Amino acid sequence: MPYPTRAARIRAIASASVVVAMAASLMSATAATASHFRASGPDFTITGDQANWVVTSAWESNDHDEFVGLGGTTPVRSLTSYADAPGSGTPTNVTLEVIDVTYSDQPLYAQVVETFQGDLSSLADGLYEVYITNCCRVGDIQNTSTSSFSQWVRFSKTAGAYAVAPRLTTPVIYTPLALDGTTTMISYAAPGATAWAEVTDSSSPYLGNLAMPCSVFSGGALEVGSEHCTGGDVYADIYTAGSFWAFKTTIADADGRESVAETLFRVESLPEPYISDHVWSEGGRTAQFWAYSPDVLVTSWTLTCTNVDNDADVVTATSPSMPITLSGFTATKTYDCIVSGTNGAGTGTSYEGDYEITSPDLSLSLSFEVGDFYAGKTALLEGAGLDPESPYSLTMYSDPLLLDEGFTDGDGAFSNEVVIPQEACIPGEHELRLLGQSDGTDVTASQYVEIDESCKVVTINGVGAQLAATGPGEVSPIAVLLALSLVLGGALVMQSQSLRRTSRFMI
Repeated sequence: MPYPTRAARIRAIASASVVVAMAASLMSATAATASHFRASGPDFTITGDQANWVVTSAWESNDHDEFVGLGGTTPVRSLTSYADAPGSGTPTNVTLEVIDVTYSDQPLYAQVVETFQGDLSSLADGLYEVYITNCCRVGDIQNTSTSSFSQWVRFSKTAGAYAVAPRLTTPVIYTPLALDGTTTMISYAAPGATAWAEVTDSSSPYLGNLAMPCSVFSGGALEVGSEHCTGGDVYADIYTAGSFWAFKTTIADADGRESVAETLFRVESLPEPYISDHVWSEGGRTAQFWAYSPDVLVTSWTLTCTNVDNDADVVTATSPSMPITLSGFTATKTYDCIVSGTNGAGTGTSYEGDYEITSPDLSLSLSFEVGDFYAGKTALLEGAGLDPESPYSLTMYSDPLLLDEGFTDGDGAFSNEVVIPQEACIPGEHELRLLGQSDGTDVTASQYVEIDESCKVVTINGVGAQLAATGPGEVSPIAVLLALSLVLGGALVMQSQSLRRTSRFMI
């Protein structure tokens, strides 16, 4: 499922005016929430004469209008010595161009991965650098007086052969810090590295500044925890809930070629969960829910839905991950659903009334038995709790064949019997899908039927093929059961409108 914005916490049955009012309220309430835009450690390789540079940028999860990358090209710079300040080299006529951009969402962050490529064959022997300056700015960083991040990788060319600086094999983009001071250790893997160092020079273009307090960095491993506090530092006073910290390193080989890696940390904070969307099954008696808490890891989720007309009618479930499945809804009843998320900082709960749902009642009953001729048999279509005077249809898939269509009445209900036409005699397994509308979104109920070359029913919902062994004139007990009406539950996908609030990143 996609990760929607936090502002998507709206009632599924709300009117447009209520949605607008709630969206404005939510965006105002979360204005102080930190967002970030940054780049992680680059992965740089040269194969033949082709350079390949992969750079990852990350945001606070769900806190962006659109992904913003680093641009279309970056120049290859020539150096006189590896002692030259990063970014001070002379641009050559060679540039690396973006050839691929991949977007993804994670529980802690949203990211874009950009792949730069370029042909280096025209470069003379010498020392070179690919460099990005002022590419990314991070809001609310605690251990730097500036918030810009620069990145570079250095390499050499000698007699047409290239030697590249060591680099991370598994870049660490973003990680949480425990609020209670429990140690977090990040180990960097950089084959060929002989020297590791924190970038603490506050002058441009390093833009690093102060090391993280209560930390130890040695041999490519960073440890952050209360046991490393010195000079009267108190972990709990420094690392406050939700605060952001940055760690930047240079990685060098014996010849001085170096690359830079960065990790962004955030101290655990109280979850601010919300329900994003849900999917109905079993005709509206069961639903799967997706909930999120942006930029925060949640170790346990609890979701509870209460009938607004009967507070004794409650369905609830707990899960360590999404989705959460709740069963026992009463058809056509409206429920107010809330979600709680728990981590080391405590438990946060969504607001009552933010997410209301109405359980639909949609069913498709077939008067089929295994062995019946498919054409000429009937299907009973019924629905309730749907949108008044909204369309419904019955379609046979995979090649769509419309079998029936109509409209609900003024109460959002319908009941209609359909006769299967001769043109539906297509050998194979087919889905009969009944489609309706609830709050403007699709509600479906499906039945699967397999028919043979003679248009006889072979299986219903995958059951019945074994009845071929039943002798002539005999009636299998299973066949008797199958002769009963098979009522299937529907699947309702109600996508809450996603109202994205603007990220406060700077480039």
